[in-house]
Amino acid sequence: MANLDSEQLFSLAEARRRARAFGHVQRAQLMLAAAGLSACAIVAVAAAMLGTLL
Repeated sequence: MANLDSEQLFSLAEARRRARAFGHVQRAQLMLAAAGLSACAIVAVAAAMLGTLL
């Protein structure tokens, strides 16, 4: 039997708002990961170019 306490029930609008907020957070995390990977690639290329000069 499910415990249907009225304090724990969410409205449909609240569920949509939470899902939308979670989607924004997930998208921001993905963009930060992509930016970090790009920064690592730039540093690697710069190190390789510097290595050929020395």
